[in-house]
Amino acid sequence: MQETSPTRTWQHLARTILIILAILLVFAFAVQATDINMEKPLDPVRQANVTRVLRLLADPDLVQVDAETGRWGLSEASQVTIERIIETIFMALLASTMGTALAVPVSFLAARNLMEPVTAPLAAIMAAIVALPIAGWITLKITSFISGLAAQAGDYSLWMAAGLLVITAVALWLLWRIGASPAIEEDATRNEKIILVIRVVITLFLAIFGIALLALLGLEVGAWLEEELSLFWFVGNFIAVVADFIRVFLPPIMALFAGFLAASYGSRYGQEAVLSLETGPAKIVTAVLTALGSAVVIFAVGSFLNWLYEFNNPQNWTIYPAVIGGLILGLLSLLVKPKQPFGIGSVIYTISRSILNILRSIEPLIMAIVFVVWVSLGPFAGIMALTLHSIAALGKLFSEQIEGIDEGPVEAVTATGANRLQMIAFAVVPQVIPPFTAFALYRWDINVRMSTIIGFVGGGGIGFVLSQNIQQLRYRQAAVMMLAIAVVVILLDYASSSIRRRII
Repeated sequence: MQETSPTRTWQHLARTILIILAILLVFAFAVQATDINMEKPLDPVRQANVTRVLRLLADPDLVQVDAETGRWGLSEASQVTIERIIETIFMALLASTMGTALAVPVSFLAARNLMEPVTAPLAAIMAAIVALPIAGWITLKITSFISGLAAQAGDYSLWMAAGLLVITAVALWLLWRIGASPAIEEDATRNEKIILVIRVVITLFLAIFGIALLALLGLEVGAWLEEELSLFWFVGNFIAVVADFIRVFLPPIMALFAGFLAASYGSRYGQEAVLSLETGPAKIVTAVLTALGSAVVIFAVGSFLNWLYEFNNPQNWTIYPAVIGGLILGLLSLLVKPKQPFGIGSVIYTISRSILNILRSIEPLIMAIVFVVWVSLGPFAGIMALTLHSIAALGKLFSEQIEGIDEGPVEAVTATGANRLQMIAFAVVPQVIPPFTAFALYRWDINVRMSTIIGFVGGGGIGFVLSQNIQQLRYRQAAVMMLAIAVVVILLDYASSSIRRRII
């Protein structure tokens, strides 16, 4: 029997009343949990104290008068504020720049529309997993060895290092200018392919050796310029820092690049192998690769846990589980159709998004505490904390922009036969450059404000001295710094909004 209209009306009314009561109960519990007490702000003593603090904050210690000459000048607080606010601005600039550069590649991995169509057979996935750490480890050792040779040359004589750098540059030029073109046709002979591989290996060796020599000379040149350039001494410091960055990160960057390159080729050849074989042999190849890939993953996870918790018997968490788990999963893979595609792109997307969400959930203040322990007090710790949080925040924003692109250009470029990298370069990147730039500028604004809080735990910038003045009840001096922060945020907001209007 159909309900009458009055019955439905009373049901709606009762439901509305229950919702209102539930909301009131939530707010009532919130008031109780937050310990709101109106007697405290009405206390005359507390009112007098807050009035005194507000009057001190309203009278910032901007200028001072020389008792002897009667001249006006900036106070000590103003001078410190100018120095620290400049440090804060450039802390935020460096963190935003590095965070943006690192967030861009991460955002493509965290974009659903780009990753979900990526599929591959199980053998291809496991071949990539096996190839990545092996190629990365070998490249790390080789690059470290080559960098060591460059360091030995520098220890012997800087002039020798400079001469070797010139010889290396000439050798690279001759290697690719003289002789056949490095391009290889599909019908190339075996000898031509071997010659190309040899040329590529020699080129990589010379390039790594030359970069290591350049970094070594950059350290010395930067230190010399820092002493010679009185007004522009920071240029020498910049050169030295960049050179030191290259020296430290050259082996891991090359290892990472080689690892992902090997994973790409491993996935390609693994897929070609199972697709070209019959079902029986393809199952065997899949089982072997699955056993090896699973062992690599289990060993990596166990090694991380052992590093974190320092187990008494690390082999119980690394070697044994890797061997046993690899064998079991390898046997189970025999039940899987070897040519069946799996959504590896969705897995990568889920992992990337999860990492970004975890990092975003950690406040930069907590990150700064960890980095202060690692690199000591100062702006360097603040830069690292802001950079890490910028990667997480911008990675999410960038990935959402990628997910909202127009699919028309993507379909058009794909229809021409372009591969996935070409599709991203010519159909995706042109659409996301304007919003990426706007978000990067906005992140600079956010990092300026965040650096104030990070300074409270020793992360450098104006926040460090601001916290000291507040703790010492020097509210007039603190007011100068609060005023400077407000002015800088306002100016950055106007500047960034103006640039965004021109870009978007």
